[in-house]
Amino acid sequence: MNMHSPVRILLCLALFFLKSSLSDETPDQLCNNLDAQQSCGQCIKAHAECAWCIDPHSSLVNRCQLKSKFTNETCTPHLVYSPQTAQVKTQQNLPLETKQHDGRTVVRLQPQAVSVRLMPGHSSTVTFKYLHQTDVNRRGTEPETMEIQTSDVKDSPINLTFYIVCDGELKKTKSCRVQNNQIVEFKIEVTVNSCSNSGDVTLSVGILGQRTIAGIYVTTICGCECEKHPEINSRLCHQNGHLVCGQCVCDPSRGGDKCECPLATLGVSTASELEDKCKFNSSTPVCSSSGKCKCGQCQCNRPTVTGKFCQCDNDSCPLSSNGKVCSGNGVCDCGTCKCEMGWERDDCSCSTASNNCVENGELCSNNGRCECNRCVCNMGNTGAFCGSIEKEQKPMENKPTDDLPETTAASVTETTSTADLPSDEELEKALDDSVKSTEATSSSALKIFWLFYFLVVILFAY
Repeated sequence: MNMHSPVRILLCLALFFLKSSLSDETPDQLCNNLDAQQSCGQCIKAHAECAWCIDPHSSLVNRCQLKSKFTNETCTPHLVYSPQTAQVKTQQNLPLETKQHDGRTVVRLQPQAVSVRLMPGHSSTVTFKYLHQTDVNRRGTEPETMEIQTSDVKDSPINLTFYIVCDGELKKTKSCRVQNNQIVEFKIEVTVNSCSNSGDVTLSVGILGQRTIAGIYVTTICGCECEKHPEINSRLCHQNGHLVCGQCVCDPSRGGDKCECPLATLGVSTASELEDKCKFNSSTPVCSSSGKCKCGQCQCNRPTVTGKFCQCDNDSCPLSSNGKVCSGNGVCDCGTCKCEMGWERDDCSCSTASNNCVENGELCSNNGRCECNRCVCNMGNTGAFCGSIEKEQKPMENKPTDDLPETTAASVTETTSTADLPSDEELEKALDDSVKSTEATSSSALKIFWLFYFLVVILFAY
């Protein structure tokens, strides 16, 4: 059955909200996903803030990270590769009204050659100056129309936007009325939408009807420079693979970070199968992100991290008030305290002994219970052994403040207004915390609300 157009539109909107609600990944998540870890080129495509460590001696498991996360210890600083998203460089820039290299032609367009390097999804602006000169055979002094011309970009991944300082104002346009010998400033915004299969794109820039021209040479940044110069059969890869951007790309029969693992002898046929041996399951990271996979076996980063997949962090157990793991009364086993005999609770802070709860042969005077070797008294009882009866406090008589001395009444009023009420700073902090927690969830909750709204409308349309 064919769907009516309104229903089709509603369904498309619902799918859009569903996709957007599920795809809000942070830059850190984009840099650390599996695709970004495959190569330097995939890394820098993932996000503008992603960088790749090309240091072949780095011990990093994930070479693609946020640029801000690299340290001197994890990657040599000058070997952190992170190209600028937009680079503009002037190649030839002869001043206006000077002579070209042929010694005859007057320069009327400046600069004459510009190179632009852009990552897909980014743009950059090139500024030109143009000297308008009227045809010597033309009569009259009326303004003429100058119009920017460029080579065709219809079949390229490039978009151009034109701006001219016309009548003293920067306008988004390709043409403007100008006077003879007027110097006009115009700008061309270059945007790259995707990677170019045909390599660099050369754009000719000129003015309609004028014999003057400049060139913009656009290079799309879709890979890393180091990928163009691999070290073939590198010794760092045991001569069983090529070193590309600091990472070994192994021959089909080898695996491991340095191509040191013969796949056949390890019972696998591909490097990915070998790596899977270091994962708890297909959805978990290699060695739980706490170690390195060496020929199918995890080698954990720290002595306190254990387990076949480095899944147990024996430093992650709770600390007591004295700063000791498991209160010093147990050992941490895979994130859980295993208490010594005589101690209990998650942090082993509670003694199971009862000697401090006994007096005259009675446990808490039969008026309470013993917890962690201390008495917890029933209501109405008090004392270290719950042997005393709490005295009832007589309610205070309400006396009018008029009977009090003036200073006493003032102090009572001041105490009530200042001690019982939060300060302005406390109120502002509480409000800020509330706003932050609300903002963290409002975006995804709103998208899910609209998703269900559109789905309900679709159901009722039938």
